[in-house]
Amino acid sequence: MLTDPALTGMSRSAFEQLVTVSEPYWDALAEAAFRRRFHRPRSYLHPQTSSLDHFHRLLAAVLRRRNAVTSTLLAQLLEVGRTNLSNQFQDGHRLLDLHRISVTPLPGSPARTLEQLRARLSPVPGRPEEET
Repeated sequence: MLTDPALTGMSRSAFEQLVTVSEPYWDALAEAAFRRRFHRPRSYLHPQTSSLDHFHRLLAAVLRRRNAVTSTLLAQLLEVGRTNLSNQFQDGHRLLDLHRISVTPLPGSPARTLEQLRARLSPVPGRPEEET
């Protein structure tokens, strides 16, 4: 549901391509950030840098830039802490800037509930519209 083009502003295949192309950069950014904070290399699968996989970290950054969903709701949906998710946004934004990905914010306020989020999804042919 979170990769719906109405939420991300790009097709699912374009998002998948962005994930594939940007993963090596993410690893380098995570390593540099860890070294800045702790003045030593991070160990493999350090909990602070591995709570979300690359796909979900990048998805969170895109959705945050799109103003599609609140951080609180996104953290609940991804089953992570809100503080941890906020830490992931910074490098995600750097990656989007690095790859010159233009993200246009959605009009209005971000979705605070699952029902509001579903209301923002693209209509799918053959799926009955849900009343809110």
